[in-house]
Amino acid sequence: MTSCERFENEGLVRFVAGEPLDPHFEACEDCRTARASYEALSLALAQARQRYVPPGNWEAQVWARIRRGEGARQRPWALVFGLGAAAAALAVFFSTSMRGPEALALAVQVERGTGLVVRGGASRGESAAPGDILHLVAKVPHGKVGDVRVYRGSDELVFQCATSRACSHSKDGLEARVRLDRAGTYRTIAIAVDKELPAATGRLDEDYAAARRAGSAQESPPLEVL
Repeated sequence: MTSCERFENEGLVRFVAGEPLDPHFEACEDCRTARASYEALSLALAQARQRYVPPGNWEAQVWARIRRGEGARQRPWALVFGLGAAAAALAVFFSTSMRGPEALALAVQVERGTGLVVRGGASRGESAAPGDILHLVAKVPHGKVGDVRVYRGSDELVFQCATSRACSHSKDGLEARVRLDRAGTYRTIAIAVDKELPAATGRLDEDYAAARRAGSAQESPPLEVL
């Protein structure tokens, strides 16, 4: 039986942003364990920042030595890396835990019908109005097959990248703009699998579960179109 990875795929972004987590992350043992690990790491990073504080004029000193031709050989870069060694090591561990740039990532942003961008967009649970545009960008890991699907409610598939000419494919992933024609609650999922995409049933929960079984999936916060 595989362990649950919803905290890494969904909950971590909200945890870092200080946003409330879904009840699942309290009930699931795997997610509680993952959360505890990140909380410990966050505390360690904070302690490292407090302990390893460079002198206030360190940057001016570094650039002065570089201009004198000393930086390429020895002291400035040693100073920079020496002061931040512990924090840098923790940061490397943190980025590795996040799975780096090769992880599936989904960005969702609302654009008004006039072209005006709503900063933060759907990532913060903002509302939208009929006629607004949902700008979707999915970063798909190298060698994976990706898809982005938008649902209205829990049982109406309104957009699928894999079947739409409006979806742009690149070596980095997928991008599309979806017009929100009707009121309702919209959710978006990004999918990355090794070979063949699981067929879309039109039901959000079933499609998300199938995507997780086949590879990985990420779901956006709900967007209310009023």
